[in-house]
Amino acid sequence: MTTNFWRNTRQRTRFLREIVLPGAIILSLVVVLRLSGVLQVQEWMAFDSLSHVCPSRRDTSPVVVVGIDEADLQLVGGYPIRDRDLAAALTILHAYRPTVIGLDLFRDVPIEPGHAALVQAFQSIPNLVGTEVALNSEPTLNVKPPPNLPPDRIGFADVIVDGDGKLRRAILASPTWEGEVKYSLPLKLAQMHLATRGVPFQHGDRASDPLRFGNTVLPRFQPNSGGYIQADANGNQFMLNFCSSQGMIRVLSLRDILQKKVPASLIQDHVVIIGMTASSIKDIFFTSALRETLSSRLFSTPMPANQLIYGVEAHAYTVGQIVDTVLQGTSPIRYLPEVWEYLWIIVWGMVGIVLGIGLQSPWKTLVSLIVAGILLTLMCYMLLIMMGLWLPIVPTLLTLSGAGLITSFFDRDLRFELEQRRLTIERTYEAVHNGPLQYLAVILRSLGEAELSSEQLGQQLRLLNDDLRQIFEHMRHDLSSQYTQLYLRGDLVLDLQAPVTELLYQVYNHTRAEQLPGFNTIRTFIPPNFEPLKSHRYSVEQKRGLCLFLHEALFNVGKHAGGATRLDVMCAVESGWYVLRVIDNGPGIPQTSNGLYAGQGTLQARAIADALRGRFDRYPNQPQGTICELTWRMRQNWLKKLASAVSRLHR
Repeated sequence: MTTNFWRNTRQRTRFLREIVLPGAIILSLVVVLRLSGVLQVQEWMAFDSLSHVCPSRRDTSPVVVVGIDEADLQLVGGYPIRDRDLAAALTILHAYRPTVIGLDLFRDVPIEPGHAALVQAFQSIPNLVGTEVALNSEPTLNVKPPPNLPPDRIGFADVIVDGDGKLRRAILASPTWEGEVKYSLPLKLAQMHLATRGVPFQHGDRASDPLRFGNTVLPRFQPNSGGYIQADANGNQFMLNFCSSQGMIRVLSLRDILQKKVPASLIQDHVVIIGMTASSIKDIFFTSALRETLSSRLFSTPMPANQLIYGVEAHAYTVGQIVDTVLQGTSPIRYLPEVWEYLWIIVWGMVGIVLGIGLQSPWKTLVSLIVAGILLTLMCYMLLIMMGLWLPIVPTLLTLSGAGLITSFFDRDLRFELEQRRLTIERTYEAVHNGPLQYLAVILRSLGEAELSSEQLGQQLRLLNDDLRQIFEHMRHDLSSQYTQLYLRGDLVLDLQAPVTELLYQVYNHTRAEQLPGFNTIRTFIPPNFEPLKSHRYSVEQKRGLCLFLHEALFNVGKHAGGATRLDVMCAVESGWYVLRVIDNGPGIPQTSNGLYAGQGTLQARAIADALRGRFDRYPNQPQGTICELTWRMRQNWLKKLASAVSRLHR
């Protein structure tokens, strides 16, 4: 019992070591790659791709963009916009009663004419928010706010882009290099808009403190959120959920505002942001998460992988998402805790290992992994669009496919090794059964019937001894030839790469030439014709089976058909089936047998029939003798069928 326990333990250990361990190594490698940040860019791209195909929203945003394009610059006399024109636009917009107006234009110095009018507009419009650049470490790179606006009506326009140059996050609050906590323009606009809806804003003394609107807390971006690894998360950052923003921004032109061609209903109770959309100003960023941007919409461009997004447009998306999150409960981008993310990756890696072990076929494993990968992608997509949940997809797909394929590969190798062992056992058995055991059965039968003299017994034992000595040599050659050769007693070596008809003729002639007692009385040998078998393609194993069947059937006639006078080997096609028959007129099938391993030849013949998807029969011949028959369905090569059809057409 102890021996069996340790044997089973070693087998399980080997299974884990040779099959499961490679998949586990791949899983661990992917986890290490993710921890090192190697997969970060690929994860960003996957996130953008899922967001890109999100369905478009039918409702409009609470944010309206007044975009100053090239036509507007021609109307007002170029860039920068003169204070007079800007003051006029602000006055008109204020008359339309928006909840708040955001000015995404720098006005730290006067741009005459009309500066006095602009100062008057700043002082008379209480819901106007100006902008600045405040987060650069080099003071010369910052831009001061309009001097005529109080600090509580100033928001910074700084943005942050990822390592691939694309915009995915917004900075809502951040300390300056002097330590002063400041708020972004989008946050200021959202704060003032929500205040008109009775939603208070709360924030602590530090920029990293939670940002709260009523009962809603905006999720703060962390260094390892989603697909990010050790990202810069200073201040209070907010992931942009472009998936919830497809097609929701309304754009008006500055010239329509100045000419009062805009219905008041489009602006009243909305957030209005004025900014540049002229391509010559270069206030642009890149994104691949949106199907359509203001740039692609205005210029009717196709959907490129990297679309341009204007700075004012990015601010509008940020404001809209904050407002929708607070008022409508729209899900912002959320993340699982890191432990759960890695558990998610490991679980899918285990799924790949299970598929690799269980299916036992590289093609089945590959198809199953593809299906599982599609289901995984759909799951991540649905969770993103329905709950805003960003699950790791790239490392998960890598662990699923990598662990599954490598496990299947090693499992295949182990199964191949086991199959080779099985084949070796079968070939050894064939050599023993078709040689020594056959002679031993004849000897035992003859002894039982008292038919052998001492001299005959000695001769039979010498033949048995020779066959036993040849087994080792035959098996050694079998293994070295990768089973592409078949060794029969009497040192006949068959190259199984040869045509099947040639092989069968060799087996027939070789077996007939053996000194077997049943052949001594036969006076009529009907020559076989194996030519009908040319129309079928046979594998090496099928050729081996046919040769063994013919050899075994003829050998049985030579051993057991004493007194037979006729031997007929027939090969034909009958009703779409190949038929190979060995017919004799001997004493017939014995009712009992004293031979060692009786019935094993029948089992071997049935295994050959199964390999050919046919059947094996042994039945009495009339009026006397035995018929040994192997039948299998005829399958003509489709190329030959095509050639035959073409030939008939040409006739």
